[in-house]
Amino acid sequence: MTELWRFRDEWFLRALPGLPGVPPQVVDQFRTEKKKYISHALIDAGKLTVDQFVKAAEALSKTKYFPLFPEKVDKFALSLVPEKICRKYDLVPVKLVETEIKVAMSNPSDFNALSDVEALTGRRVLPLFTTPREMEACLEQLFSADTVIFDLLSKLDAPDDIMVMGEAKGEDAKDGGVTSPVITLVNSIISQAYRKHSSDIHIEHEEKSSHVRIRVDGELKTVMKIPRHIAMGPVVSRIKIMSDLDVSVHMRPQDGRTKIRIGSSEVGLRVSTLPTSYGEKVVMRILDQRAAEVPFEKLGFAPEVVAGLDKCMSLTQGIVLVTGPTGSGKTTTLYSVLNKVKNETSNVVTAEDPIEYKLPGINQVQVNEKQGLCFAAVLRSVLRQDPDIIMVGEIRDKETADIAFQAAMTGHLVLSTLHTNDTVSTISRLVDMGVDRFKISPGLLAITAQRLVRKLCPLCRQPVAAAEADPEILRALAEHGLEKTYYRAVGCKNCEMSGYAGRTSIVELLLMDPKVKEVINSGAVVEEITKAALAAGSLRTMTRDALWHLATAQTDLKEVESYLALKKTAASPAASPQPVQASASVPAPANSAPETPAAPAALPPGKPRVMVADDDQIMRMLLKKFIENAGYEALEAADGEEALTKIAEGPAPDLLISDINMPKMNGFDLVKGLRGTLGLLDMPVIMLTTEGSDKSQELAFQLGADDYVIKPFKGPLVMARVTAALRRAGRIT
Repeated sequence: MTELWRFRDEWFLRALPGLPGVPPQVVDQFRTEKKKYISHALIDAGKLTVDQFVKAAEALSKTKYFPLFPEKVDKFALSLVPEKICRKYDLVPVKLVETEIKVAMSNPSDFNALSDVEALTGRRVLPLFTTPREMEACLEQLFSADTVIFDLLSKLDAPDDIMVMGEAKGEDAKDGGVTSPVITLVNSIISQAYRKHSSDIHIEHEEKSSHVRIRVDGELKTVMKIPRHIAMGPVVSRIKIMSDLDVSVHMRPQDGRTKIRIGSSEVGLRVSTLPTSYGEKVVMRILDQRAAEVPFEKLGFAPEVVAGLDKCMSLTQGIVLVTGPTGSGKTTTLYSVLNKVKNETSNVVTAEDPIEYKLPGINQVQVNEKQGLCFAAVLRSVLRQDPDIIMVGEIRDKETADIAFQAAMTGHLVLSTLHTNDTVSTISRLVDMGVDRFKISPGLLAITAQRLVRKLCPLCRQPVAAAEADPEILRALAEHGLEKTYYRAVGCKNCEMSGYAGRTSIVELLLMDPKVKEVINSGAVVEEITKAALAAGSLRTMTRDALWHLATAQTDLKEVESYLALKKTAASPAASPQPVQASASVPAPANSAPETPAAPAALPPGKPRVMVADDDQIMRMLLKKFIENAGYEALEAADGEEALTKIAEGPAPDLLISDINMPKMNGFDLVKGLRGTLGLLDMPVIMLTTEGSDKSQELAFQLGADDYVIKPFKGPLVMARVTAALRRAGRIT
C-alpha cells in the first residue's frame, strides 16, 4: 500500500469546506501530482485567489498576515532559533521584545513549533501568518551561503587589502562554489591572523559547525565559528585555488604554497589539507619575512649564550648544531646566525626543505627528494661550489651527517639542526646514526637545545610578592647568583588580557672543550658526558637559562616550570601555596598551575555552572538565589576583569550573565575578551541592561551576546532565558 502524499501545508485543508469552487477531486489530483503546497497549487490553478487564501488562513489560525521579507527580520531574534528548527517548521523569528518573540509561520497553529521556539528563546511566542512561498523564499535568502558569510563579515574588522601573487584577475571564479563573499571571508581570516602575529591558521570541522583557530605565541585559540557546509565547501575550495591544489580531490592529503600581498607586505602561505571524519582540515602556515630578519641580538639569548655562539661564529671551520622539537624556533635562530655571519667576502650556501624565507646575499637550494635531490646529494654538490659557510636544514640520516662532519673538518663552517631533547643526547643520536666518535669530537664546535616560551607583557607584568613566591624557586635563583624575585602575568588591553606579548627562547648550550672531547672519544654515556661538561664549565643548562629568563622578568614560572630541574628540599609544605584570590585581571600564582586560557578545562559532569558578573552585590545575591533554586551552580564576579580572570583560570562556566555598566571592565569589553582573547565562542552570554533601545541590543549581539534581559526583571523570566540559552548550547536537554 502506497503512503498518502502529504502537502507541506496540509493544515490548510481544514479551511477548504468554507471555500466555494474547490471540489475534493481537485485535492486528490494534486496529491497524485505530489504538489508541495495545496494552497499555491489551488492559486496556480485559478481555484483560489491570494486574498482568499490569506483571509481563510487568518480566520483558521486566528492570526494576522505578515508580508515576509528578509529585510524585515531582526537578526538578534533570528539568532535565537537554529536554522534546523526554522526549516523544520517553516518559520522565521522576526521581532524580539522583552518578554515576547514574534514569529512568522506558514502554519501558526503548529503547537509543536510554538513549544520548541518558546523553549529555545525563553519568551512567549506571538505567531504571525506568512504564505508558504514567501516563507520558502525568505528562508533561502536568510540561510544562503552568501547571507551567512555577510553576517560573519559584519562582526569582523575590515580586512587589509590582500592580493594573491600570480593570480590573474577573475581567476577567483574558476570554481563555481567560490564567490566574492567567500573570497572576502578568507581574506579576513588571513588578515586577522596576520595582524595578531599568528604563525598558523587552522580550519577544523565538527559535527555541527567548523572552527577557525589561530596560533599566537604558541597557543591555539578559536577566533571564529563558521557553518560546516560553508567551511567544508567554498572556504576550503578558495584556499585550494589560492595554493594551486586540486579542488576535486577530497580524500587525499595535499600540500601547496602561495605568496600573497597584505597591504604593502609580502607573506608566504604554506597550505596543508588532511581528510578527517567531518571534512578536510586545512592548516595554513604564515611565512612572514620579518621572522627571517630578526637580528641575532634580538633573539633574547642570555649574554653567556651570545658570547659562546659569537666565539663559534668567528671560527672558519666546525659544525654548530641547533636542536629542539618542531616549532621551537630552530630555523629562526639559524637565519639570524646566517644574517650575522654573511658578508661580501664569504660564500654562504644553504640546503633547505622547504625554503621558508628568501635571504638576500645567500645561495639557497631547495631539497627535492622526488627528483633525487636529497640533503646528502645537495650537500655533495654544495661542496663543489667553493662555500665558506654551509647551512643544512636538517640532518636526517648517516650519509648527510658524515658529509656535514667531513665538511666541518675541511675548512667549512657548517650550521644544521637535529631533533633531540637536549645537547648531550645529541651526541648519542649522532652515534646511533652511525657517525664515528673520532669525527664528532674534532668536528663539533657547539650544540644548542632550545624551547620557546611566551614573554610577559612589559606594560602589565607584576612582581610576585615574597609571601606568595615559591621558596624552592627563590633558593634556586640565589644559588645561580640571580635576583631573588620573579614576575607574573597580569593582563591589559595591550596584550588583549592574556598577560603575554611575543615569545623568547630558553637555550641550553654545550661548548666543546678538550676535556669534553676526550670523554666523547672514550665512548662515555650521556651521564658521564654531562658530568664532565658541568665540571669543565662548558655546559650551560636549560635550568640555568630558564631561571635567568625568570629573574630578568622576561617570562613567568608557569612558562618555564617544566624546564626546571631543581633539587627539592625535604621541608617544602610552603612550596605549593594555595592560589591567592586575584584582584581584577591578576591570575593566580604560577605555581598553582592554572588552566591555559586558550583551552579551558573540559566541563565537569553535574550541575550546569552559571557565572554572574555584576558590581551590584544585591543583584548578584538575587541572581544567585534564582540560579541555585533552579538547580544550577552559581559563581560570582564583582566586575568584568574579575570575571575574565576567573574564566581564564578555568574550568569555564556553562553560561555567563553580565551587567553592561561595570567598573574596570564593562560588559561589552568582557564579551570581547571572552570571544577574542579566550576564544570561547560557544559559551552562552546573557547581558543585563537598563536600556531597551535597539542600538544597545544590536551592539550586544554584534559583540557576541546570545540574549539580553532588561532591568528591573522578574526571576522566572531570567531563569527562562538561562534555561533556554543552556538548551540552545546543548548544556541541558
